[in-house]
Amino acid sequence: MRGWGAPTYNPEQFRDFIYVADLRAPICFDPVSARTIMPYYELRHRLGLEGKTADEIAKGVEAAYAKGELPKVEPSIGYMLSRDMYLGPHLGHDFVYPHIMLFLPYYTNATLGGNDRRSGLPFLSDDSGTPFAVTVIPIDKARAISAKVN
Repeated sequence: MRGWGAPTYNPEQFRDFIYVADLRAPICFDPVSARTIMPYYELRHRLGLEGKTADEIAKGVEAAYAKGELPKVEPSIGYMLSRDMYLGPHLGHDFVYPHIMLFLPYYTNATLGGNDRRSGLPFLSDDSGTPFAVTVIPIDKARAISAKVN
């Protein structure tokens, strides 16, 4: 995933990451998220490649979802364990943040207990209250995986 996969709706400050050229966020999806979440990310990337703004991407996603052009999001799982990821300027290039993601439609951080992003506890990462809400479960940084070079 590249910058166009930045949050479509919230938190507001992360929406500006759509044109952070060196953002790297490799995600592995379970079969359900591959079927229901991947098309959402693909649409966001296509709109970003077309030069759309964050607001235009959000409107494009909303229109596609309303028309049934995107599948209904179902609870599912993704994980990001790469030591080589870069999730944006707010964290810096040296910050490794391995985590499991739960795609839980319409969840909010209050649903999870209002946990702070830096607490080490699960928190709502982005797109809170939308069909595309992402819950993050942090994992010990020592569990991050580096790519093998053959």
